[in-house]
Amino acid sequence: MKRAFYLAAAALAIALTAAAANSQQRDHGGLAARIEGTWILKIQRVTQGITFSALQSFTAGGVTLATGTIDRTPPPPISPLYGSWRRIDDHSYAATICFFAFDPAGNAVAMIKTNETFQLTDDNNVVGSGTGFACDIDGDNCVNVGLAITLTGKRVIAEGASD
Repeated sequence: MKRAFYLAAAALAIALTAAAANSQQRDHGGLAARIEGTWILKIQRVTQGITFSALQSFTAGGVTLATGTIDRTPPPPISPLYGSWRRIDDHSYAATICFFAFDPAGNAVAMIKTNETFQLTDDNNVVGSGTGFACDIDGDNCVNVGLAITLTGKRVIAEGASD
């Protein structure tokens, strides 16, 4: 009787593991999400009329990283940008990306958070928009600061040394 119980428990564990694996494969059809990779973006801060370039990467597992060409002079400097992304549908993705802003002495004074939405127009081009928020350094108590952005971008394609 004990043996039958253990066999049934083992069969249930195997079935649950297989179901979880099938569920993950259905999320992306068993393939990488189409946005995974690195993108060269042209970002426009709509209300400020500022346009700059950025690199943003989307990794398997939902991590996004970015850096941009704009860092206002004189400082305060900003930290690297880190965040998370998720798939909305086959061509659309949502991301939240955050960075710290520092005072001239180098002390973190705020976290800036941008909620972004991306739509792939084809395998190698993307458009999108976002809204910026100022938060305390723990990412709480966020206030919309009217930093609307629009973006267009193209995928960075890997090329070999002889390409």
